[in-house]
Amino acid sequence: MIKRVLQLIVKEGILDKKEIARRIGMQLETLNDIMRLLIERDFLRTEVDDCLESPACSGCHSSAGCDTINSAGQAFFVTEKGKAYASMGGGNR
Repeated sequence: MIKRVLQLIVKEGILDKKEIARRIGMQLETLNDIMRLLIERDFLRTEVDDCLESPACSGCHSSAGCDTINSAGQAFFVTEKGKAYASMGGGNR
């Protein structure tokens, strides 16, 4: 499930938590737990700057690598480690 969440974000560009949960067939609370695990494993990071711009904005310093999931004002970004894991073949961990 962890890899599938990252694949939906990286490969399919799905950025909405509700849509990810629906596509995988899990409760939003379960997805929130997975998101916390992805952060702990350094597959995702949270925005640390006080950026007031939309993450899709071309003026944003993070726009080149932005894979944002909007939830309660938080922004998440897939790390290089997360992108590599999402593109690996094989089963989920």
